[in-house]
Amino acid sequence: MVTSQTDRPSILSPWLRVGPLTIMMVIFFVAPIGIFFVYSFWTKEGWDIVRQWTFENYIYVLTSPVYTKLIFRSLGVGLRIAILSVIIVYPLAYTMVFKFEKYRDLILFLLAISLFSNYLVRIYAWRAILSSNGLVNWLLMSAGLADGPQPYLLYSQWGVILILLNVYLPFATLPIYSALLNLDRDVIAAAADLGASPLRVFAEVTLPLTMPGVIVSFVFIFLLTSGDFVTPVFVGGKEGMMIGNAVAEQFGALANWPLGSAMVFSTVILIGLLLGLIFLVYRIVRNVINRKRYDLYR
Repeated sequence: MVTSQTDRPSILSPWLRVGPLTIMMVIFFVAPIGIFFVYSFWTKEGWDIVRQWTFENYIYVLTSPVYTKLIFRSLGVGLRIAILSVIIVYPLAYTMVFKFEKYRDLILFLLAISLFSNYLVRIYAWRAILSSNGLVNWLLMSAGLADGPQPYLLYSQWGVILILLNVYLPFATLPIYSALLNLDRDVIAAAADLGASPLRVFAEVTLPLTMPGVIVSFVFIFLLTSGDFVTPVFVGGKEGMMIGNAVAEQFGALANWPLGSAMVFSTVILIGLLLGLIFLVYRIVRNVINRKRYDLYR
């Protein structure tokens, strides 16, 4: 059988398919980040940018007690929200996949609606709920649990955490739901047939096999919430400000792009180190558990 020239796969066809997406990513993502990275090594004098390479901005950011406090506060807020998101979302996704199969499309639709709702409208709604005359304070005072409006509900770290948790929960749901949906039911059935209890099946089969989805969800939420600056502006107050607010101020009111860029990349470096440490601890714990499990069944 003779193959025509047009039937042969072209060497360029994969590049032609990937090329437009690659070009778009380079223009709209890689290039802006590269420009800001270069800016972080320059300085500002008056209203002029001095294009001389220096580490002065990084040294200033990492030695400033104000900015380091904001960076570590942002990382702490991001970690708490990521952990809470995984803890809340995993039972929800598990229930959707294994218990409410008939209604999981409806639940996903409701989650999608919350994703497309206006961010600022949700923040203002939460401000009304948490304000001194809001629903939460009214319920606490009606139940006799508080003598007056509680100031910690609004303009605090806990207010920021609560609202960011509400905003980003749908984003945390999708990776875990996808991991559970793609889980081989035959593996779970085999473990149950071998005499494993439901709790043991979950701990030794379901959770380990869906751990990639948990990790993706954790990292995704951690990165999104650590850099948020809109919510702290409206509900953060003095104790809820994060590094994103300082970066926005440098790029906006102060027009100090080099220092703002150095803040961004200093935070990125610390986030990378923290995530690396978390993954290292996770691998060590997993290896210890697997070793004990091997010794037990040997």
